Amino acid sequence: MTYQQPPAAPQRAPFALRLALAIWVIAEAAAFFGLAYLIGIGYTLMIFIGTSFLGVALIQYVGKKSFREARDYLNSGGDPSRELPNGYALAGAVCLIVPGFVTDFIGLLLLFPPTRLIFRGLGRWIAARTPTMRFGGADVIDGEVIDERSANADATTEWDEDETVKYGDTKNGPRSIDQGP
Repeated sequence: MTYQQPPAAPQRAPFALRLALAIWVIAEAAAFFGLAYLIGIGYTLMIFIGTSFLGVALIQYVGKKSFREARDYLNSGGDPSRELPNGYALAGAVCLIVPGFVTDFIGLLLLFPPTRLIFRGLGRWIAARTPTMRFGGADVIDGEVIDERSANADATTEWDEDETVKYGDTKNGPRSIDQGP
Protein backbone atom coordinates (compact mmCIF):
# COMPACT_ATOMS: atom_id res chain seq x y z
CA MET A 1 0.00 0.00 0.00
CA THR A 2 1.37 3.41 -0.96
CA TYR A 3 1.11 6.41 1.24
CA GLN A 4 0.09 9.68 -0.40
CA GLN A 5 0.85 12.95 1.25
CA PRO A 6 -2.03 15.37 1.49
CA PRO A 7 -1.76 18.37 -0.80
CA ALA A 8 0.05 21.34 0.65
CA ALA A 9 -2.11 24.15 1.92
CA PRO A 10 -2.11 27.21 -0.33
CA GLN A 11 0.26 29.92 0.75
CA ARG A 12 -1.46 32.85 2.47
CA ALA A 13 -1.24 36.38 1.14
CA PRO A 14 1.10 38.74 2.99
CA PHE A 15 -0.37 40.38 6.07
CA ALA A 16 -0.13 43.89 4.61
CA LEU A 17 -2.17 42.84 1.58
CA ARG A 18 -4.82 41.15 3.71
CA LEU A 19 -5.01 44.20 5.98
CA ALA A 20 -5.34 46.58 3.02
CA LEU A 21 -8.11 44.44 1.52
CA ALA A 22 -9.98 44.38 4.84
CA ILE A 23 -9.68 48.16 5.24
CA TRP A 24 -10.87 48.67 1.65
CA VAL A 25 -13.96 46.45 2.15
CA ILE A 26 -14.84 48.19 5.42
CA ALA A 27 -14.38 51.63 3.85
CA GLU A 28 -16.58 50.70 0.88
CA ALA A 29 -19.33 49.39 3.18
CA ALA A 30 -19.13 52.46 5.42
CA ALA A 31 -19.34 54.79 2.41
CA PHE A 32 -22.33 52.90 0.97
CA PHE A 33 -24.29 52.80 4.22
CA GLY A 34 -23.34 56.38 5.11
CA LEU A 35 -24.56 57.70 1.76
CA ALA A 36 -27.70 55.55 1.99
CA TYR A 37 -28.38 57.07 5.40
CA LEU A 38 -27.90 60.63 4.09
CA ILE A 39 -29.77 60.53 0.76
CA GLY A 40 -31.73 57.28 0.83
CA ILE A 41 -31.18 53.81 -0.57
CA GLY A 42 -32.83 54.53 -3.95
CA TYR A 43 -30.59 57.47 -4.80
CA THR A 44 -27.58 55.62 -3.48
CA LEU A 45 -28.26 52.67 -5.78
CA MET A 46 -28.80 55.02 -8.74
CA ILE A 47 -25.42 56.66 -8.10
CA PHE A 48 -23.85 53.23 -7.54
CA ILE A 49 -25.09 51.95 -10.92
CA GLY A 50 -24.61 55.29 -12.72
CA THR A 51 -20.91 55.49 -11.92
CA SER A 52 -20.42 52.02 -13.40
CA PHE A 53 -22.12 53.10 -16.64
CA LEU A 54 -20.04 56.28 -16.63
CA GLY A 55 -16.91 54.15 -16.23
CA VAL A 56 -17.86 51.95 -19.19
CA ALA A 57 -18.45 55.02 -21.39
CA LEU A 58 -15.20 56.63 -20.24
CA ILE A 59 -13.14 53.50 -20.76
CA GLN A 60 -14.19 53.45 -24.40
CA TYR A 61 -13.27 57.10 -24.92
CA VAL A 62 -10.13 57.18 -22.76
CA GLY A 63 -9.06 53.74 -23.97
CA LYS A 64 -9.13 54.73 -27.63
CA LYS A 65 -7.34 57.98 -26.86
CA SER A 66 -4.76 56.20 -24.71
CA PHE A 67 -3.99 53.53 -27.29
CA ARG A 68 -3.75 56.16 -30.03
CA GLU A 69 -1.33 58.28 -27.96
CA ALA A 70 0.69 55.19 -26.96
CA ARG A 71 0.98 54.16 -30.62
CA ASP A 72 2.09 57.66 -31.62
CA TYR A 73 4.56 57.75 -28.70
CA LEU A 74 6.10 54.42 -29.70
CA ASN A 75 6.14 55.31 -33.42
CA SER A 76 8.04 58.49 -32.64
CA GLY A 77 10.78 56.45 -30.98
CA GLY A 78 9.60 56.70 -27.37
CA ASP A 79 11.01 54.37 -24.75
CA PRO A 80 8.47 51.58 -24.06
CA SER A 81 9.85 51.05 -20.55
CA ARG A 82 8.70 54.53 -19.50
CA GLU A 83 5.12 55.26 -18.51
CA LEU A 84 2.79 55.74 -21.43
CA PRO A 85 0.41 58.67 -21.81
CA ASN A 86 -3.10 58.42 -20.32
CA GLY A 87 -2.38 55.27 -18.32
CA TYR A 88 -3.69 56.89 -15.15
CA ALA A 89 -6.86 58.11 -16.87
CA LEU A 90 -7.49 54.59 -18.10
CA ALA A 91 -7.01 53.27 -14.57
CA GLY A 92 -9.46 55.91 -13.36
CA ALA A 93 -12.10 54.71 -15.81
CA VAL A 94 -11.57 51.13 -14.61
CA CYS A 95 -11.95 52.30 -10.99
CA LEU A 96 -15.32 53.83 -11.90
CA ILE A 97 -16.51 50.48 -13.24
CA VAL A 98 -15.60 48.66 -10.02
CA PRO A 99 -18.57 48.93 -7.63
CA GLY A 100 -17.95 51.09 -4.60
CA PHE A 101 -17.79 54.74 -3.69
CA VAL A 102 -14.20 54.72 -2.45
CA THR A 103 -12.95 53.31 -5.76
CA ASP A 104 -15.21 55.79 -7.59
CA PHE A 105 -13.57 58.64 -5.69
CA ILE A 106 -10.11 57.31 -6.55
CA GLY A 107 -11.21 56.89 -10.18
CA LEU A 108 -12.39 60.50 -10.35
CA LEU A 109 -9.07 61.67 -8.90
CA LEU A 110 -7.24 59.66 -11.57
CA LEU A 111 -9.30 61.25 -14.35
CA PHE A 112 -8.29 64.84 -13.57
CA PRO A 113 -4.73 65.82 -14.57
CA PRO A 114 -3.89 67.97 -11.50
CA THR A 115 -4.66 65.17 -9.06
CA ARG A 116 -2.77 62.52 -11.05
CA LEU A 117 0.47 63.85 -9.57
CA ILE A 118 -0.42 62.14 -6.28
CA PHE A 119 -0.75 58.78 -8.00
CA ARG A 120 2.24 59.26 -10.30
CA GLY A 121 4.56 59.44 -7.29
CA LEU A 122 2.83 56.45 -5.70
CA GLY A 123 3.12 54.50 -8.94
CA ARG A 124 6.84 55.20 -9.22
CA TRP A 125 7.34 54.22 -5.57
CA ILE A 126 5.54 50.89 -6.13
CA ALA A 127 7.40 50.25 -9.40
CA ALA A 128 10.76 50.83 -7.71
CA ARG A 129 9.96 48.22 -5.06
CA THR A 130 8.43 45.62 -7.36
CA PRO A 131 10.84 42.78 -8.10
CA THR A 132 11.79 42.21 -11.72
CA MET A 133 10.10 39.16 -13.18
CA ARG A 134 11.85 37.02 -15.73
CA PHE A 135 9.96 34.67 -17.98
CA GLY A 136 11.62 31.67 -19.51
CA GLY A 137 15.10 30.41 -18.94
CA ALA A 138 18.41 31.92 -19.83
CA ASP A 139 19.00 29.46 -22.66
CA VAL A 140 20.73 31.06 -25.61
CA ILE A 141 20.89 29.35 -28.93
CA ASP A 142 23.76 30.45 -31.12
CA GLY A 143 22.89 30.65 -34.76
CA GLU A 144 23.18 32.57 -37.95
CA VAL A 145 20.41 34.33 -39.82
CA ILE A 146 20.42 33.60 -43.51
CA ASP A 147 18.31 35.70 -45.84
CA GLU A 148 17.35 33.73 -48.92
CA ARG A 149 16.89 36.90 -50.91
CA SER A 150 20.52 37.95 -50.32
CA ALA A 151 21.75 34.73 -51.92
CA ASN A 152 20.57 36.06 -55.27
CA ALA A 153 22.14 39.50 -54.76
CA ASP A 154 24.07 39.29 -58.05
CA ALA A 155 20.86 38.89 -60.03
CA THR A 156 18.94 42.14 -60.31
CA THR A 157 15.25 41.46 -60.18
CA GLU A 158 12.34 43.81 -59.85
CA TRP A 159 9.85 43.31 -57.05
CA ASP A 160 6.34 42.63 -58.13
CA GLU A 161 3.22 43.42 -56.12
CA ASP A 162 2.95 39.91 -54.61
CA GLU A 163 6.45 40.09 -53.13
CA THR A 164 5.79 43.59 -51.79
CA VAL A 165 2.71 42.33 -49.99
CA LYS A 166 4.57 39.25 -48.74
CA TYR A 167 7.81 40.91 -47.58
CA GLY A 168 6.71 44.51 -47.10
CA ASP A 169 8.14 47.58 -48.75
CA THR A 170 11.85 46.87 -48.24
CA LYS A 171 13.02 49.86 -50.31
CA ASN A 172 11.70 52.43 -47.80
CA GLY A 173 12.71 50.66 -44.58
CA PRO A 174 10.51 49.19 -41.86
CA ARG A 175 6.93 50.27 -41.47
CA SER A 176 5.57 51.81 -38.30
CA ILE A 177 2.80 50.34 -36.19
CA ASP A 178 -0.56 50.28 -37.97
CA GLN A 179 -2.24 53.69 -37.79
CA GLY A 180 -5.66 52.15 -37.16
CA PRO A 181 -9.01 53.86 -37.65
